[in-house]
Amino acid sequence: MQQDSILHFFLILAAISTIVFVFVFFSSWQDDTNNEGVKNALRKRFWFILILLVSLGIFASVTIPKSPYFLFADEVPSKIIHVSAMQYAFLLSEKNIDAKNPVGESIILPSNRLVEFRVTSLDVNHGFAIYNSEMQLITQTQAMPGYVNSLRYKFDKPGKYQVLCLELCGVGHPVMQSTFKVQ
Repeated sequence: MQQDSILHFFLILAAISTIVFVFVFFSSWQDDTNNEGVKNALRKRFWFILILLVSLGIFASVTIPKSPYFLFADEVPSKIIHVSAMQYAFLLSEKNIDAKNPVGESIILPSNRLVEFRVTSLDVNHGFAIYNSEMQLITQTQAMPGYVNSLRYKFDKPGKYQVLCLELCGVGHPVMQSTFKVQ
C-alpha cells in the first residue's frame, strides 16, 4: 500500500538523520582541558542527549502503533463509501462517482462496523472532516484532485454525523457540508 511506503520512507529518513546526528556528536567528543566554562560539559551533554533519545524512543513506541497507518489495517471494511469533494459540496455514494455527472446519495452506515471512505476531489484541495452530533471532530483526511485517500473508521454511536470542509476552498467554503446517519 502507498501509506506503508510513505511510512517506511519517513522511518528511513529518521534513521539517516539519527546516524548523521550521532556522527556529528561523537566527532566533536574532545575534552578541552583549557576550558574555563562549564565543568564536565561533555558529560552533561552526553546525559542530556541520552535522556532526550530515550524520551523520544518511548514517545515513538507509544504513538506510532496508534497512528492512522495501523488503525484497522488488518480488518476488512463492511462498507466502502466513495466521496467526491467539489466546490461547495461533498458527494457520498456506495458506488463510484462519475466526475462528468457527479451525483451523491443518502448514506446510512452500520454502527460498530468498519467503514472505509475513499476520498477525492473534483476540483481543488478540500479537507474531509467528520463531526459527531456534539460537533466534535472525530476523524479527517485531505481530498485532493487526482488522488484517492482511504479513511477507515468505526462509528460506535448511532446518530447523525456531519461532514465539513477543513481547508479554505473559496467563497462558498462555510456552506460546504454533508451528512450521513449511523444506525
